[in-house]
Amino acid sequence: MKTRSQRILTIMHIIAWIIFVGICIQTGSVATSWIVSLFNPEGAKNLYNKELNFFELRQYDTAYYSTLMAFIVTLSALKAYIAYLGIRICMKLNFAQPFSIEVAQTIEKISYVGFCAGLMALVAYSYSQWLGDKGFKVVYPWGAEEFLLLAGVIFIVAQVFKRGIEIQAENELTV
Repeated sequence: MKTRSQRILTIMHIIAWIIFVGICIQTGSVATSWIVSLFNPEGAKNLYNKELNFFELRQYDTAYYSTLMAFIVTLSALKAYIAYLGIRICMKLNFAQPFSIEVAQTIEKISYVGFCAGLMALVAYSYSQWLGDKGFKVVYPWGAEEFLLLAGVIFIVAQVFKRGIEIQAENELTV
């Protein structure tokens, strides 16, 4: 019989897969739209689900447009990678011995990727502000603050997890 925690972990594993697949689809759609819009400028009007319209920027300068789109695609790919790492944690977590080095390293990796995504989002936000000063309105939810907060909290959890590994190893030695 499964415990409540095991059922919750199973549900979280399924949710992580759904999120991962959804973000991968979004990333692929935006990247494909970007590539198509490089050859067909009209494609820049409806980049993703008709939410992004950078047609004027694309007409003004392809390099500015490509830089902005590279930020958007990379940030989306980093979100997908974080979701993938969450899936790996769900697969490796063992309730008999919950504190393992592999899980701790994966948690720490999530914090590093989140920190890099936060820094990249800050740079992308600054770039979009710079484009705004040039007369191109860029409305995109970069989420730099959220990524940096996520990275900080997850890093703390990783450190607590490492301490749990140490305590678990000490308990195994004392038996």
